[in-house]
Amino acid sequence: MLEPMPTEYLRETQQLVAAVPRGPWEPVSNDHGLPDAVGPISYLECFDGDTQVPVILFVQHAREALPRYVGEVSRQRTEITFLQRRIAQMEKTGGAHGR
Repeated sequence: MLEPMPTEYLRETQQLVAAVPRGPWEPVSNDHGLPDAVGPISYLECFDGDTQVPVILFVQHAREALPRYVGEVSRQRTEITFLQRRIAQMEKTGGAHGR
């Protein structure tokens, strides 16, 4: 199981996402019709030509997906904190049914 994401790491990721140009980032083809760039990333080369297109598609997808994942992690953390406080409050008062 993965370790919980440290708050500072999440904050750094949010700052990195905010610092790059807004998406979506579309693949750009070279003079031969092959994609070799995506968004502001130019001349993307891979050791294996068969790998280049999947890497470009991954970068294209990640530009939109990463902000959504970071937002979802933040939302879930907020909800977890709220629920933990609510549970603690209920435990102090004897539960929801006033035991």
